Amino acid sequence: MTGPPDRLAPAAVIWRDGVLRSVHFDDIYHSPADGLGETRHVFIAGNRLPERWRSLRAGEGFVIGETGFGSGLNLLVAGSLWLASAPETAVLHYVSAEKYPLAHGDFEQALAQWPAFAGLATELARSYPPPIPGCHRLILAGGRIQLTLLFGDAVVMLNQLRVADHPSVNHHAEPRIDAWFLDGFAPARNPDMWCPELFAQLAALSRAGTSFATFTAAGAVRRGLLEAGFAVAKAPGHGSKRDMLRGEFVALPAPVETAAPPPRRRRPAGAPWHVGATAYGAGRGTAAIIGAGIAGCTSARVLAERGWQVTLYDRAAIASGASGNPQGVLYPRLTADTSAFGAINLAALLFAQNYYREYWQDGLGSACGVLLLPETAPHAEQLRRIAARHPATIARLVEAQELAASAGLALAADCGLLLPGLGWLDPAAVCRRLARHPRITLGCAEIVALARHDTGGWQLEDTRGATTGPHDIVVLANAAELARFEQTRHLPLRTIRGQISVCPATPASAKLRTVICGAGYLGPAVNGLHTFGATYELSATHLEVNSDGHRENLARLDATDSRLAAALGAPDLAQLSGRAGLRCVTPDYLPLVGPAPIEHLMLETFAPLRRDARANIPHHGSYWPGLFIHGGHGSRGLSHAPLCATLLADLIEGRPRPLARELVIALNPARFLIRALKRGQR
Repeated sequence: MTGPPDRLAPAAVIWRDGVLRSVHFDDIYHSPADGLGETRHVFIAGNRLPERWRSLRAGEGFVIGETGFGSGLNLLVAGSLWLASAPETAVLHYVSAEKYPLAHGDFEQALAQWPAFAGLATELARSYPPPIPGCHRLILAGGRIQLTLLFGDAVVMLNQLRVADHPSVNHHAEPRIDAWFLDGFAPARNPDMWCPELFAQLAALSRAGTSFATFTAAGAVRRGLLEAGFAVAKAPGHGSKRDMLRGEFVALPAPVETAAPPPRRRRPAGAPWHVGATAYGAGRGTAAIIGAGIAGCTSARVLAERGWQVTLYDRAAIASGASGNPQGVLYPRLTADTSAFGAINLAALLFAQNYYREYWQDGLGSACGVLLLPETAPHAEQLRRIAARHPATIARLVEAQELAASAGLALAADCGLLLPGLGWLDPAAVCRRLARHPRITLGCAEIVALARHDTGGWQLEDTRGATTGPHDIVVLANAAELARFEQTRHLPLRTIRGQISVCPATPASAKLRTVICGAGYLGPAVNGLHTFGATYELSATHLEVNSDGHRENLARLDATDSRLAAALGAPDLAQLSGRAGLRCVTPDYLPLVGPAPIEHLMLETFAPLRRDARANIPHHGSYWPGLFIHGGHGSRGLSHAPLCATLLADLIEGRPRPLARELVIALNPARFLIRALKRGQR
């Protein structure tokens, strides 16, 4: 389904005497006299954060939930305090909903008011996303602060943060908030936000002892919080404000699972099969990552940065598989529709642009842009629709002189879709850098079997029969060999051989400034050499480079744009070098990210789906304790892996996730078992 551009209107604001004011709500963003003091008094002191953070142990984390991100002042204050007082290995998750995000220029101007936080503010402004609805994860302070911006209505977005919207999902399954910053415009000016539905979402995401603080003492807010299960007390307000509210959540009884939904409740859309994996807490143990390609290395790095002791296993060197190509293109597949596929690719694009910034700065690639050329007239129209749906900073249509200027040389194509924030990377160099962390140990072994250990955790066995472990958690990130283990044999994976070609640049081709993608791809010359390709061979599994592959790659390049092939000057096949690898893909071309399902229990529990695909089955899914999957990226590992590794770490630790619930479900490895049941195939 296609539709209009899926963007939020930036907040309409005016600056008056140096104070930022909302035109829509006719209200200010913070106290004009002492905004910094107000934040410290209401939200920091009101939630007792200094003393709570000083008592944290190494590896522990904390989660702040906020309504109304606004100018980001609360984040700056809380984040700076966190960096100064919390243990170095502790991670702050800061989740904030904002329906009317500031335009980037206004946001930068607002941040500039606080020079004391210049370092964090600069990092925040650089990563600030465009006004696209949904979840946006920003990694700040080297990973010590994980900011999740929920752009959209607070009630809707907080609901998307929940694990499931189903009566059988117990309260403990939710990613819990430790402290709420109830901010936003005054209830009298913004009554739509301060509603019973909001307070219900706050309660659903809280635990016993979750604190809250808010600048307002309005009676409707006080009553709403009380009815949702919060203990509420008045406290002295800041400055001229007489009162504010603060308090904490009182645990409500967990819902009782029943064989049928409560009466008069709307029928849930299916069963909570995606819920059920145990959360292991933050940085609490040992992790084994099997596979040292881009999926394994990003997972290892994220977990290590959160305090886990990680062993990264591979039978050969780091990035010896498909991640070892000399030039990897960052190229998520944007769409012109509202599908989960398009949304996940867009989220991966936005995350990857920020994630790889330091790698580009250090010379491990180039953010030169990626230019998509149409293969047919209908494809050209599709590129136009994609450009219309996205901000120009993400994707824009280029034609005529701008097309040639973007490419650096004249092309036969009439138009193209330019993705200006992307480019290429050296995958092996990226992987090696990711693996350089004091909490990551390399293990040179080919793991062939997994078994639960008597004391808990997993024991690994290699080709020599040697065992290692137990490890508290295991992440399978070994691409085409994901399904070699007994626990994952049911995964419907395919391997596709791909061969790239490498040839010397010519004076004409050396002018290429960006990566060109179409029927094939061609990267800008590096050290006088171009990389291009790649073949797509469904049945082949050999890794020998051959002339047939080179011939196909040249044909693909000519089909992409005849002037590209001409610029290379008809290279001699015998003089070309290259590399071959095996891609691992899923039937829906989305990655596998999440806990590993227990096949027979899933089929048994959700058997009623064979008769009714929307059957209300009030049971959680069954997953192997501590066994997780990160793979199935196909040729888009560089694009997807950073976001997917972050999602996986959040799932492991029970933290707020960087994607909306529907998108997390779309990546769950059990989805193919459920689909097979619904289609009567299992």
